[in-house]
Amino acid sequence: MDDSRRNKYGQSSDEIPEPPPPTRQYFEPQQPAPFPPLPPAMGYPPAMGYPPGYRNGYDQQHYQQGPPPSPDMYYAPPHCPHQDPGPPSSFAILTTTMLFIFFTFIVGLVLMFLIARPKFPIFHVETLAVTNFSVANDDFTSAWEINLVVENRNFGANVHFDRIQSFIYFNTDDLLASSHFDHPTKDVTVKANEKGTIDIKLSTADYKQSVPAPGKRVMEEMRNIRETGVVPFSLRAFAWSQIETGLFYTETKHIQSRIICEDLKVHFEGDTGNGKLNGKSKDCVVDL
Repeated sequence: MDDSRRNKYGQSSDEIPEPPPPTRQYFEPQQPAPFPPLPPAMGYPPAMGYPPGYRNGYDQQHYQQGPPPSPDMYYAPPHCPHQDPGPPSSFAILTTTMLFIFFTFIVGLVLMFLIARPKFPIFHVETLAVTNFSVANDDFTSAWEINLVVENRNFGANVHFDRIQSFIYFNTDDLLASSHFDHPTKDVTVKANEKGTIDIKLSTADYKQSVPAPGKRVMEEMRNIRETGVVPFSLRAFAWSQIETGLFYTETKHIQSRIICEDLKVHFEGDTGNGKLNGKSKDCVVDL
């Protein structure tokens, strides 16, 4: 017999017995053992949970908790797509129009207030020159030339001077000379926010026709002060003027004012009778 047909136990295929046919076996299900009776309830029942060693199908060695979430994911702003605001509503247009009308009305009121309530101009003596000043015995002679500057402070009003009458005083009370009533001979108009000049000329040659000659007391005092080289004078003037106001039409206001310029100190040149105003210009006071 061929050895190749023998198995590892030395048996040939003919010597191996046939296995018996399988038999069916039936098993009777066993009844589970009854649970012991529960103890009487005392308070709350114990918490129910999984028994020790219970595994719910997930391998805990493969389940690892991930890193904590970033704070940005909780506070990230919601994404809002760009929306076209569209044309303004009728309410917005009405509100803008009403604000524009209100602003225009306020500006108009301010302009009308500035124009309808004009300010009278201010004056100051720019220059004062004295010539032929002489006090001898009972004879007094002198001449004054004054440059009076007018500053119109109004926004939309012109000032027109019809007439001006001026008076020159020694110190503040003793009248020395006066001008003609219709002086100046030419009209003087000062436009809004501009300056003008009024030239005033006075002389003692006219005092006999306008004012009486100064008394002896006044002449003696002037003679003594003249020796110091500085003589104080004062200028007073009455002005008849017109103020032209109006934004859409012209309205004329007639104003009569009194101009007072005091403490005009004139420095004389040696023993001559010529002198001029000392220092800068002097402001005047206007009395309406």
